[in-house]
Amino acid sequence: MKPSARAWLTWGLGTSAYLVALFHRMSLGVAGGAAADRLHMTTEALGVFTFLQLSMYVLMQVPAGLAADRIGPRRTLVIGLSVMAVGEVAFALAHTLPLALAGRALVGIGDALTFVNVLRLAHGWFPERHQAMLAALTAAAGGLGQLCTTIPLQLSLTDLGWTTTFLASVTLTGVLAVVVWATVRDRPPDAPAPTAAPASAASTASMDAPTPAHPAPQDHAPILATLRDAWRRTGTRHGFFVHMSLMAPFVLVTAIWGVPYMQHAQGLSHATAAAYLLICVAAFTAGLPLIGQAASRGVRVENRMVVGLATGVVVALATLALWPGVVVPRPVLIAALIAIGLGGSGSIAAFDIARREAPSAAAGSAMALVNCGGFLSAATGAWAVGLLLGAGASPDRYRTAVLGVLLLVAVVGTLQSARFARRRRIEAEGEGGDSLRSRRQGATGDSPARLDRVCPWTKHALAPKTPSRPPTRPSTASPPARSRSSRSSL
Repeated sequence: MKPSARAWLTWGLGTSAYLVALFHRMSLGVAGGAAADRLHMTTEALGVFTFLQLSMYVLMQVPAGLAADRIGPRRTLVIGLSVMAVGEVAFALAHTLPLALAGRALVGIGDALTFVNVLRLAHGWFPERHQAMLAALTAAAGGLGQLCTTIPLQLSLTDLGWTTTFLASVTLTGVLAVVVWATVRDRPPDAPAPTAAPASAASTASMDAPTPAHPAPQDHAPILATLRDAWRRTGTRHGFFVHMSLMAPFVLVTAIWGVPYMQHAQGLSHATAAAYLLICVAAFTAGLPLIGQAASRGVRVENRMVVGLATGVVVALATLALWPGVVVPRPVLIAALIAIGLGGSGSIAAFDIARREAPSAAAGSAMALVNCGGFLSAATGAWAVGLLLGAGASPDRYRTAVLGVLLLVAVVGTLQSARFARRRRIEAEGEGGDSLRSRRQGATGDSPARLDRVCPWTKHALAPKTPSRPPTRPSTASPPARSRSSRSSL
């Protein structure tokens, strides 16, 4: 079934909400100098804003996923846009540090409610075969919002001023919230409520049927049980570590420590370092459609892709860290930034990995746990880098602190990603044998799970078998005598 125009409109409005959220999230990177002058604080002290906003984003991920499953993405997106608007008003009018901090905290909370819920909308309105590409295109829209926080925001701050610029963004956010409330619906009118079957199982039944998005209240398990069941799935844990290995380095470089590292360790000016970051963001945006196509080709291709991209990030970071001398050649630095940007685009596959194994009624919770992988690691890594640097750090100290933390996060995430990729491959290869065994056990009442609990390492031997006849030995006796009727017929 071809997606309808209403489906594309719904997804487009949801994606617009994510674009606006990325604009609000990354705006402080360009407006940091003006914020420091306005609030009478040092530029280095602005790190508290980034840490607070990122921490609120991480803390709200699980509530965002639960809200997507329980009250629906439409309501959750409107709440997120409204909270961001209130936070940006406070930040635009703030002349004191407490009000500015409260505003950025609200921006982080509203931002956390967007991405997972946009994916939830796509989950309800589009067929299974479109999911990976739509996730990639949604992330690409976020990259466009991030690009809007560079030169366009700088020009607006210069020409229009601080208050006018941010109040204009508040107006746009408020208008979008009203449009989303009036236009967007959680699922098509004739779509049934989600089931408890995993998305992968539903897709085998119909690759063209949209996956329902708004669950019926009676379908929900208790919150802790929902989260526990989501984490137990191999796909959720695999997606968590994929996101950790690919998104955390990208966020740490583009949002927090990339510019300070290139200024202090590589000797670049602020303008040149910001231009180099644009290369990283451009690589992220350009790689997303390719990632979406590759993720749509199945588990094996998806596993190889994410492990390969994570390995590339580790190699790039190790090259920067181990290069003789602190300053590396510019082509090497650019190549490393491109590898980190492409790795960030590959992190979008983590949500598809988790969604395939999640029940429809709990897909939002699974994707929210995955989103915690990259941003929890980024928030922890940002704090660790600041702790290692201290005050008045040397160029070599910058290299050790920034690249050391980045390498630790990337290596741990890559090893765990490879581990769960192997487990998913084994489970995928075993599906055929498991389904055959379950058909054999249909007449007996012994389930495969029961047999596995009895003796998991001999489960194939314990599976019920068709009774076999005792072997027959060749007989040397004379053939049986024909009946009287047969003799008479002869």
